Amino acid sequence: MGLKVSICINLDTRNQRDEFGGTNLQGVCNEDFLTDGVFNKIKFFEGYETEVVVSVDEHNPIPEKSLAYLRSVCDLLLIREHTEEHLFNDWNYLRALQLCTGDIICHIDQDCNTFASSKESVQELINCLDTYSYISYPSNCSPNAVHDDSFNYRWVSTRWFMCKRETLNFPEIIKCLNDYEYFAETYKPSRILHWMEHILGLICGSNVFYPPIEMDKVMIFCWENYEKYILQRLNNQTYIEVKDWVNSKGGIFYPNQVRI
Repeated sequence: MGLKVSICINLDTRNQRDEFGGTNLQGVCNEDFLTDGVFNKIKFFEGYETEVVVSVDEHNPIPEKSLAYLRSVCDLLLIREHTEEHLFNDWNYLRALQLCTGDIICHIDQDCNTFASSKESVQELINCLDTYSYISYPSNCSPNAVHDDSFNYRWVSTRWFMCKRETLNFPEIIKCLNDYEYFAETYKPSRILHWMEHILGLICGSNVFYPPIEMDKVMIFCWENYEKYILQRLNNQTYIEVKDWVNSKGGIFYPNQVRI
């Protein structure tokens, strides 16, 4: 058997939001992400043995057509009624990651879009895991997500990251999520951001790589704003057509957004 990739997708059913709100809890939200968005992420790994693990943070009921689609494509579908528990988003990430069984895990948020020119281009990303604990989305600030001297470490963006399954030290992650003082005293981050993506980066000693943007190979970006059916159209276009469309909108801008 070849390499198996777990495509780990986190969805939610908040009220529709057409504009990015500026934080990781205020991303663009549209019903398309439950169907066309999931299809988009699966298509990225075409040619690989995959399992599809989807976790839904259910605010509003999942539309019946969307639910039927998810059941048809998922190997594992976890639906959890939304609660206001502390760090609820991070616990949702953790539960989904723990259910993955692939050799490689790729975690993708619902408003993140993935396009690959070829299987070989995806394999180049996977090959980076022979050197790095995590790779995250291609960045204008490669090898970092940003240029910010106030950070003494690299975090792992939950928008999109890939790692080997054995990299995820679940007992340590849980300990850090549960015990803020332990997390701060053990890893001594210059800025205390008690979120999953920062915990992952600190546990691995910042062995995280944001590759340079190479649009001839792959495009991984989130929406700055969105209109219904755009993903459906892009999913049915060639890679070159998608690239031309992204460039016509100004390309991928900081941190990794596209504005329509």
